[in-house]
This record gives sequence, structure tokens and C-alpha cells, in this order.
Amino acid sequence: MGQKEKTISNDLLKIPFLKYSIVTVSLPGLSLAYCFWSAFLFTHSSEINDTDCNVTNSIPSVSAVTGVKPQAYVWRICIGLHSTPRFFVGIMYYNYYKNSLPFIKKNLQGLYKFLMNLCFWLYNIECSCLVAVSCISNKENYPIHEKIFVVFMVTSIAYMVFGTVLYRWSRHKTMTDTEKRSFFWKKVMLAWISLSTVGLLYYFVQHRVYCVPGAFSIFSVFEYMIAYANMGYHVTGYLEFSDMTLIAADLHQETVKNGSSNHHRYPIRNGRTKIN
Repeated sequence: MGQKEKTISNDLLKIPFLKYSIVTVSLPGLSLAYCFWSAFLFTHSSEINDTDCNVTNSIPSVSAVTGVKPQAYVWRICIGLHSTPRFFVGIMYYNYYKNSLPFIKKNLQGLYKFLMNLCFWLYNIECSCLVAVSCISNKENYPIHEKIFVVFMVTSIAYMVFGTVLYRWSRHKTMTDTEKRSFFWKKVMLAWISLSTVGLLYYFVQHRVYCVPGAFSIFSVFEYMIAYANMGYHVTGYLEFSDMTLIAADLHQETVKNGSSNHHRYPIRNGRTKIN
């Protein structure tokens, strides 16, 4: 007797998730560092340090260093290249949590599915806003840029809060060391971005309402902290998918005899593909 088994063959592309995650996170991380230092060193101070109150400012904001040219070109290209792989990861997370649904108590499955769908849409809105806020700079259209940035911040923090809860809830068994490490760093990044957001809002009010000299510089520091905390949170995805590989291949179903082996076809079980 044989059993039905999904297999892949003729694999044309295989990308280990480690390389996938490193490249995806490096694009915004390195490009933001480049934009800051190149703008800080080579751009006239008046272009990146002007403020509404015309008070002293020594540290340009993220919007300022990614809005001047040629830094804006580098930032937009890197965010464009960065965004598409992230949408794929959003789908991976959705199915990752969906696989745990049968292990959730029946009376709580409705709430679990709601939270799962909520995180999926928050994640996609956050990614979309990142692209939009990068393409529409504060120098080109400040009102639109500001509104998109607010939506990005709200969805980003909401996703991190609900995503952390959902991750812990989906671990129906005792967590492995890798899962514990992922959960720990998710909590660290969530605490980091939460505290940074409080600081950012406080100094934004100090600058915008009271025109306190130097307040905008501290606001900018918190802005960079938020950006890298956001990247740090998302890079923990590597720990969930570290044993996975993105593959472009033929997928089909066939009957396989017990004990048989095929070195050119790889069985797929529980949504995972084992590559020998």
C-alpha cells in the first residue's frame, strides 16, 4: 500500500531563509545609516536641520535625511527592494499561525482567528505605509507624509503588540530554546519601541508647542531608535523560519510506496519541505 504525498521536483531556485532575512533587513538598515551620515557630512545644514520654530537643531530627522537628494533615491530604491520580500513573509506568518489553529481550544478559536487576521492586515498596512512614506517625502508634500507616518507608527506598534501575544498563544507546547529566544527578543523590541515612542511624542510636543531648543534633536534620536527597533522585531522571523527554504519548483501529488525514496523529489509535510 502507498500513501498520498505532495512532492516537489525540478527545483530551479532555492533561497535559505537566513540569506533572505539578512538581505531584506539590511536594505533599510544600511540605507538609513548611509542617508544619515552622507547627509550629515555632505549636505548643507540648512537643508536637513531647519525646524518649524527656527530653533537650534543638530540631529536631522529620518524624514530629513531621506528626503534630500541623492539620499532620497538610495532610500526609495532600497525600500522598494525591501518591501516585496516582506509581503511574502507576512503570508508565511499567516500560515505559520494557521497551522496552530487545531491546537487552540474550540471556544477560543474564533478569537484566535480574529487576532491572526488582524495581525496579517496590520502587517500589510505597515509595509504599504513604509513604501508610501518613503516615496512621498516631507519636502514634497508634508501634510500627506505626516499622515502616512502616523498610520505607519500606529499599525507598526499595534502589530508588534498583537503579534507578540499571538506568537506566545500559538506555542501550544513547551517552547523550544529557539522559540524562547524569539519571544524574548520580540518583547525586548516591543519595550524598546514603546519607550521610544513615548519619548518621541514628548519631545515632539516640546518642539512644536513650546519651541524648546534642542527638543527636535532628541525627537530625531528617538525616531532612529524606533526605526531600528522595528527592524529588530521583524528580523526575529528568522528564528521561526530558520530551517526553511524558499523554492521555485514543480509541486504535485503522487502515491509513494512505504520505504521508497527518491533523491530528486522532496516530500512536503505540515507545510514544511525537507531538503536533503
